[in-house]
Amino acid sequence: MFRSARDFGTAVREKRKALGWTQTELAARSGTGERFIVELESGKPSASLKSR
Repeated sequence: MFRSARDFGTAVREKRKALGWTQTELAARSGTGERFIVELESGKPSASLKSR
């Protein structure tokens, strides 16, 4: 379990890098925008994980 949005964002970034993906590629593969990935990885607490 993650204690904060920052911890979750760090985990996402580490996994993305381990896969050799760019933020742009992760955004495309996940059906989101690159800005969302940037905010998610930076730990922005208002980055919503709800489906749209």
